[in-house]
Amino acid sequence: MKRGKGIYDALPVWAQTIAVNATSARGYRQKYGGSFRHILAQLESNERKSRDQLLAEQQDAVRRLLRYAVVHVPAYKGRSLENLKEWPVLEKATVAAQPEKFLSDEFDPRRLMELHTSGTTGSPLTVRFPVETHQTEMAFRWRHKAWGGTPFLSRGAYVAGHPVVPPNQQRPPFWRWDRFEKRLLCSSYHLTPQNLPAYLEALRRYAPDFVHGYPSSLYLLAQVGGCKPKAAFTASETLLDFQRTAIEAAFGTKVFNWYGNTELTCNIVECAAGNLHYRTDYGVLELLSDGTMICTGLNNRAMPLIRYRVGDRATAKTGDCACGCGFPLIERVEGRVEDYIRTPDGRFVGRMDHLFKDVRHVREAQIIQRRLDEIVVRIVRADGYTDADADIVRREARQRLGDAVAVRFEYVEAIERTAAGKFRFIVSQLPPDQLKLPMP
Repeated sequence: MKRGKGIYDALPVWAQTIAVNATSARGYRQKYGGSFRHILAQLESNERKSRDQLLAEQQDAVRRLLRYAVVHVPAYKGRSLENLKEWPVLEKATVAAQPEKFLSDEFDPRRLMELHTSGTTGSPLTVRFPVETHQTEMAFRWRHKAWGGTPFLSRGAYVAGHPVVPPNQQRPPFWRWDRFEKRLLCSSYHLTPQNLPAYLEALRRYAPDFVHGYPSSLYLLAQVGGCKPKAAFTASETLLDFQRTAIEAAFGTKVFNWYGNTELTCNIVECAAGNLHYRTDYGVLELLSDGTMICTGLNNRAMPLIRYRVGDRATAKTGDCACGCGFPLIERVEGRVEDYIRTPDGRFVGRMDHLFKDVRHVREAQIIQRRLDEIVVRIVRADGYTDADADIVRREARQRLGDAVAVRFEYVEAIERTAAGKFRFIVSQLPPDQLKLPMP
């Protein structure tokens, strides 16, 4: 639909629905044909294995990948096979500059599928992969849905950047129905206060088994209520604590968070017990002392990325999970370097959602930093907002950032999304040299 987006936007709603279903029908076999069900069953089997067995199988997979890469991938030829950690860390800019060097000579690039990164680090990247890898990715996604009690082809409502509604459309429906995958595809670009009740009514009529969306989108819907699904899944943005609380209260269900990346190198998923698990059958996750994530994907031989710096940070967690799954635990995924405030004394401060935990009259908020000694808090006010709400935010900011960082407020009607419809809670506009994390 991307090539003909202008034509699509000009169609009446009924014709757009036909186009959505035609696109879904064409992609269905690519997603769920071939080995999909076998992979799905294998992933379910892995969830019953011990941690020792999972880690041993991961090491076998790594050895196979390294042997393959040094033979078939130009960028890796001549590398050591002895130890993964002896390989240098791979930067996104390196791959983006010469992507063809990271393609296996066993694959025809013209027959590969593509995904594109958003380029938030300044290095947009195209990742290529075969249909088999695409089916593997779909299997991982549906296994996580099953953790919430919603197995393959359960009815889902998605609010996650699908451009199915023309940008200038003013009246509902702001959604299109995909009968092949049983999806209600809701636009994340039209979530204005006046449109939210229409979204909510559509969700209640559709009665999905689960809702899936950007945390910011589901949070906005939570302002007017929910539709009582079995589970809610969030992805593609950092899930903030106040967003989780509001979504779970409004939808009357648990939120299951998902972390992945376009480069197909890491998968971290939340279980019913509320813990995050890093799936060792998806990739290898190394955490440097500052939490920097170094990832090696195990399921894309067409373009293997080995010891790849994804630009995110995480914190490990020790122990076992009450859910019984043996995958290692992660305490939290902290977001990108751009999701931190830098203080004049050199600190990087994340998880700034705590500033709003006691504020009751803020519809949305965003923090922008252009100078080390100041942050700008942009706020979409809800009814009842007063200076007392601003005082709470200012007090919480000082507790975390100190007195050397001033807090300035801007009041806006809406907070802009990225081209992909995503919400960024923290936007750092500091010079690149001030954003660099100190290497351990």
